[in-house]
Amino acid sequence: MKNLINLILSLFITYSSLGQIKGKIVDDKQQAASFANVLVLNTKDSSLVKGEAADVDGKFEFTGLKPQAYLLQVSAVGFQKSFQIINLESGKTMDVGTIQLKAETQTLGEVQVTARKQLIERDGDKMIMNVEASPTAAGLNGLELMEKVPGVTVDRNTETIKLKGKDGVLIMIDDRKTYLTDEQLANFLKTLKSEDIEKIEIIANPSARFDASGSSGIINIKTKKGKNFGTNYTLDLNAGYSHYKGVGGLPKNGQGLTINSRREKYVVFGNINRQYAAWYNSEDQVQNFLSETGSVLEKRVITGLAKGNFENWSAKIGFDYDLSKKTTVGFSGQWSNTFSPMERSYNQQSVTETIRQSLLTERNREATFDNYTFNTHLKQKIDTSGTELTVDFDVILNSKSWDDKFVTTTTQNDASPSVANNQILFPANGNTFVLKADFIKKLTAKTKIETGIKASYSKKTNDFSDNFRDNGALVSSFFKFNELISAGYVMINSELTKSLSIQAGLRAEQTNNQGLNREGNKLTQQDYLNLFPTLTLNQKVSKDYAISLGYSRRINRPNDDVFNTFKRFFSPQSYVAGNPTILPSLNNTISLTNTIKDKYSFSLNYVSVNQFSTEVFDVDSVLIPGRRVIRESMENVNGKIGWWSVDASVPFNPTKWWSVNLNIWGGINVYNYKRESTVVDISQLYHGAYMQHTFTLNKTLSGEISGWYNSGETWGFQTSKPQGGLDFGLKKMLWDKKATVKFLVQDPFNFNSFRNNVETTTLTGVGTYRWDNRRFRISLTYNFGNTNVKQAIQSNDGGNGGGGGPSKN
Repeated sequence: MKNLINLILSLFITYSSLGQIKGKIVDDKQQAASFANVLVLNTKDSSLVKGEAADVDGKFEFTGLKPQAYLLQVSAVGFQKSFQIINLESGKTMDVGTIQLKAETQTLGEVQVTARKQLIERDGDKMIMNVEASPTAAGLNGLELMEKVPGVTVDRNTETIKLKGKDGVLIMIDDRKTYLTDEQLANFLKTLKSEDIEKIEIIANPSARFDASGSSGIINIKTKKGKNFGTNYTLDLNAGYSHYKGVGGLPKNGQGLTINSRREKYVVFGNINRQYAAWYNSEDQVQNFLSETGSVLEKRVITGLAKGNFENWSAKIGFDYDLSKKTTVGFSGQWSNTFSPMERSYNQQSVTETIRQSLLTERNREATFDNYTFNTHLKQKIDTSGTELTVDFDVILNSKSWDDKFVTTTTQNDASPSVANNQILFPANGNTFVLKADFIKKLTAKTKIETGIKASYSKKTNDFSDNFRDNGALVSSFFKFNELISAGYVMINSELTKSLSIQAGLRAEQTNNQGLNREGNKLTQQDYLNLFPTLTLNQKVSKDYAISLGYSRRINRPNDDVFNTFKRFFSPQSYVAGNPTILPSLNNTISLTNTIKDKYSFSLNYVSVNQFSTEVFDVDSVLIPGRRVIRESMENVNGKIGWWSVDASVPFNPTKWWSVNLNIWGGINVYNYKRESTVVDISQLYHGAYMQHTFTLNKTLSGEISGWYNSGETWGFQTSKPQGGLDFGLKKMLWDKKATVKFLVQDPFNFNSFRNNVETTTLTGVGTYRWDNRRFRISLTYNFGNTNVKQAIQSNDGGNGGGGGPSKN
């Protein structure tokens, strides 16, 4: 009781000693300087203590300030900065009166802007790619843009995203998990334009606030938000073209309009976009089917060519409204529809000791995808010390429909050809509901606690049918998957000394899922609880040198398709089967990051995997008598898996007009596991690099040359070969910098392709896959409306205006 009384007294004394600073800002004509920026700085090192924008009447007020000397800085567009020393006494309110700003003496035409965002920035163990800083990002969609992020690769065969060669990446949009399968995510990212993306964050060591999923890390895509007061418009137009021998011309084009309107108490935003792209991909494979002794029973040589187009319409609308100075509510809704027809030719030549067989398959697909996303959110500031509560409710609705038709002509030895007609029908839908709440409380001036809860419920239905079995009748593989994930976390941030801070957190996630057939009979079920501790220590060694040590534990859960026990043919030559016993993988990561001058960074990381599952390939000669088909599935793997990695970010300027961003990474994979008689016991080196050269040719014209390289590495029972690409771009600003034109020549030498080999006890194979990566693009972005109005106060959604609050759990 005595300790409690002492604590209450100390808190009361601390609170009663806090002071306030208030005042009013006017311009050179004595008119209120609405939304001028006001900062309270530490007089010792000019570090930020508090900051806000003045209200519409030019008034501002800071509360909860410790008694000491402060530097008050006031700034606004078109005016000189104003500075004033404030000596705040204990428990007092300091009224600085009226501060009059002086107009800039130089005209805008005489001002030379030298500062600009770097393409790559570092914030602790977070890497940030500023998309606007790259001319070679012009006209790309979100999936294509991923390939320009250092350390990120896209497997174009499956359209899955990897980080430094590893699966298990969590993709977030504006701090929110997408709740999409790999296929759905790829289609959704294709609907995003690079012109709508502000930056991409790579978070290697996420805190307990984030979902624990994403064993390899988090990629957070931050879309652009209108920040100017008034109504503003952005028009985006882009076009592109590519041509390949044997394929022909592949045109692309896109149009979009974005509207943002900010007033004193609300912001309304919306956009509508259309994108069209013709595409192709090709494959060349050699497969060997093996006997128990390892001899070749059958050899297959496969070539394939697919052509199609992708047309998408999408729209978004939302608002944020300040009910009071402490309460903000908001809503956003997004819709996307994609139509993606495809034609594919597939030629397979097979040879055994007694049979020569030729298969020619012509495939035609009509596919549509629909996505609806809704969010409503509340942000409540409870007091002036930083205590706040945020609540979010999300609804994500997805549906797709496939209708695939196959015509396969088979010729065996010298016999007459036979023709088979097959079909795949694949309607699917998924509904996800997410409720989460986050609470932040400042315990002392140097210690803050955060806690939150979350529940997500997903319900997915797949009604897959095919008729590739011998009887030719459609075989239905109806599968329903329900999953509930309940989570809670607590996290403490504390400044232990002036140079040392700590962030410690613990997250718990309970997973309950089950798979059902059409009759409602249970096919699979899993229930498990996992704890995910996180710890980060940040030490400011000197003014120009900082070091960070972090630990986190993360999970990679299998998606619903992995549990689907039905056999599903996606081609005449192979089928997919699920595994109800598959386990999630658990990764433990330790990282050490060194930062020099807030510019250069060097990191050392170690990852240990507790549980591991991988894709495996087998030969099935029983399912269809007289035929060998490939069976694809996921299996748990026994053994040890881990890797060491290093990465460095080194920006530099050879001249005033030439800047370079160099990112390099590398490491060693240590694998020791086996499946049947196939053993993987290796210590494998891997490496990669990304380099961007930017040339400032004049005040409105810049150019870029960028390239990337990733070495091959082994994952599971597959080994990929090196990949790379080279891009060229120009950016020209027009019409008083209201318009930007970008030109892009992407991979003109056609370097980029995916090559791999597979090795199991019953199957070996090598493959080469190519796609539409050698392209020319041009894009125009034009901003109009109230483009010269001063920047308004940042919306109370924590900078996520156009999407909701800042909670990330």
